[in-house]
This record gives sequence, structure tokens and C-alpha cells, in this order.
Amino acid sequence: MTAGPSPLWYATRATGVMALVLLTAVVVLGVAGTARFATPTWPRVITAQLHRSLSLLAVPFVAVHVATTVLDPYAPIGWISAIVPFASPYRTLWLGLGTAASDMLLAVVITSLLRARLGYRAWRAVHWFGYACWPVALWHGLGTGTDSKLSWLLALDAACVAAVAAAAGWRLSLARARAGALTWLLACAAVPAATAVFVVVGPLQPGWARRAGTPVAQLAGNSAPAAATAPAAPADGSFAGRAARTTDRASGDVTITVTARTRAPAQSLVITLRGAPDGAGVTLSAGTVTVSPAGTTLGYSGPVVNLDGHRLVADLRGPGGAAARATITLFIREAVATGTLTVGPPDEQ
Repeated sequence: MTAGPSPLWYATRATGVMALVLLTAVVVLGVAGTARFATPTWPRVITAQLHRSLSLLAVPFVAVHVATTVLDPYAPIGWISAIVPFASPYRTLWLGLGTAASDMLLAVVITSLLRARLGYRAWRAVHWFGYACWPVALWHGLGTGTDSKLSWLLALDAACVAAVAAAAGWRLSLARARAGALTWLLACAAVPAATAVFVVVGPLQPGWARRAGTPVAQLAGNSAPAAATAPAAPADGSFAGRAARTTDRASGDVTITVTARTRAPAQSLVITLRGAPDGAGVTLSAGTVTVSPAGTTLGYSGPVVNLDGHRLVADLRGPGGAAARATITLFIREAVATGTLTVGPPDEQ
């Protein structure tokens, strides 16, 4: 069986994305609640109950997100770093934002459960952390997520930002103090603009992992000692092989599977790309790349993080925890696949 990214790696990212979506819904519903939004078919009690339920639902996703982050052996993140912000040596600032967001969410949940024993002012003051938690969590994900460059994830982040900005703008438009409302409206517009600028000059740029604070040892792929039987990292080389294209009748999605071998050194290469059909290619929704020495089952494997025309990029993990970034130029003519494989350190995560 080919070794790939740890299941914890996938769990961390999946729960992080779900937590952000739930927090976005919580913030939008909270804004609607403060505006006393109601219609004949949507009374205020529904908004309040849904706001409370989604807040509680976000907690287990955040808890699993934190636990899998700590348990994943790839990065040196201890339990202290999961509680105390900015205590981790791994991407200190961006991971610290995530810790701060989870601490604020926990404070909001605890005080909400104890609301009957707290004064309204004390509860209200802590409850504002719920709104502060959202932008902190958003920037945490953008700054430290290894899949921040994925187009679908960028679109999801943009949708979350647009939803909160629209809700805040609508709420402020109802304010009576027009001068103060205009100031807050400008502030609401500044947050999405600042986020967009940050994404362009930060995570989307090459070398972001190093700038974000990834330890040099992990950039070199030796954060964990490799087993004696672990293969060497994949090497550069040109390849040739076969390509198969299948279509899911139910969804209409296309899967392109390339099975090839590099010439020198001899390595097995398997590329799988899935998504909506786009001419002879696909609009990527998911993909994997596996590279292993010819004749063995041990190798490097990982998700495709970018597909642009004939060029695709994948983040690979080896059996010993070593990481590498594969850049592949792929050409398919009928059923014949050719191209080049280039492997380097994961300095663009």
C-alpha cells in the first residue's frame, strides 16, 4: 500500500473548513438577531435558536481540528500551543491566531451556558468575542493552511467574507446615527479589502511557508526520522505512460488517471484528476499524485493543490513523514501521456 498524507492531515483541514463555515453562519445570524430581523415565515425565535445551535455545533469541529493538529506528527505542535496563543514554534503567528480564535469561542460557549448566573453586561461583553473570533479564524486558515491556494477553498473563503460583510453592511444601514454608521460601513469594506491584499501578497506567493514561520528542518523534509526501509525522495525526470478517462453517469464528473514511468531514474508515477469536464481536461475538484521507486509499493503521495493548464502541483508526504512538492507538466494526446516531473522542498505550502 502506498503511504500518503496522514488521515489526521485530512481531518485537520476538513474540520477547519467546516468550523469556518459554521462560524460564518453564526455571525450572520447574530447580526440578524441584533437587527431584530423577522418575517411572517421566519420569526425571531428561529433566528435565535439557529444561532445558538450552530454555535454549539461549531465547538466539536473546532475541538477535532485542534486535536488532530496536535496529534499529527508532521508539525511540532504541543497541547500547550493549542491553549496558549503564539506558543508554537511552527508558524507562530498564524497558528497563534487559531489558538486565540478557539479560546474566544470557548469563552463564548461557556458564558452562554452560564448566562442565567451571569449579569447581562458581563455576558454581553464576552459575547462580542464571538464576532472577533470569525476574522481571526479566517486569517488563521489563510495564513497557515497548506491548501490555501486551492481555487475552491479561495472561493469558499470569499463567500464567507462576502456574507459577513453584507450582513454587517445591512445592519449598519439601519443605524440611526448616520455619521457613525458611515464610519463602520467603511470599516466593513476595509476588512475584505485587507484580506484580499493579504492573500495576494502572502499565501499565493512562492515561498510563503518559509515566510509564515515553518521551521527550516520541515522545509527540508526531515522533521521526522525516516524508517530504514523508507525510499529516497522522488527525483526529477521525464515520463511517458497511458491516460484513461472515465465519466460518472450520476454526477457527470470526469476522472483522468495517468499511469506512467520516469525514464531516469525509474519511478512509477500515478496521477488522478477529478472534476467537471472542461473540453479534453477537467475543472479540478480533487486530485492525487503518487511517486514511488519502480518495483516497490513504498513511495510519496499527496493531494494536487493547483492545476493550471498543463501544469499541476502536488504536496507529497513520504513514509517517514518527509515532505516534498512535485511540479508536473502533463501532456495527453489520445491515450498517451507524457511530461516532466520536478521535485523540490515544500516551500510553497
